[in-house]
Amino acid sequence: MRFKQHLLTLSLTMFASDALSVTLLTDSALYFGKIAVTSNASVSSLQMSREGQFTATGNIYILEIGQPGVYTLTDLPRFSLVSMAAELPAYSASPIPGTQQFTISAVDMADTLKLDENGSGQFKLGGVLQTSGLGGNYVGPASYQIIININISY
Repeated sequence: MRFKQHLLTLSLTMFASDALSVTLLTDSALYFGKIAVTSNASVSSLQMSREGQFTATGNIYILEIGQPGVYTLTDLPRFSLVSMAAELPAYSASPIPGTQQFTISAVDMADTLKLDENGSGQFKLGGVLQTSGLGGNYVGPASYQIIININISY
């Protein structure tokens, strides 16, 4: 059996609840690794916790294990308690004609983050990646990028 490989990368954008600026630093990007989708007749999923545990269901096979993301918020008021919420679902946007897209249907991250004396705080991010289940093909080898918007308030 021959597998088509799919490389998944993720970008995060942050939106602050008021006019103060916030900076998001990527310490290590969320990376679902290299996977193979052998059939898209039904929805398959890859779940990765923020601690790095993986579970694949359906017709997704892990060829190379990825890693949870590690991100740092900076330039916020000292010792703030920040609430974070992801806008989901988030869809991939591969420019390859005729390919199906992936969806991130859930994220695994803390709901709140206590900032330090410098107005900075680090958090980990995992998530659930799903196939479309629409029966179409995923072109591979290929890279798919997904942007997740995360709203913060403090």
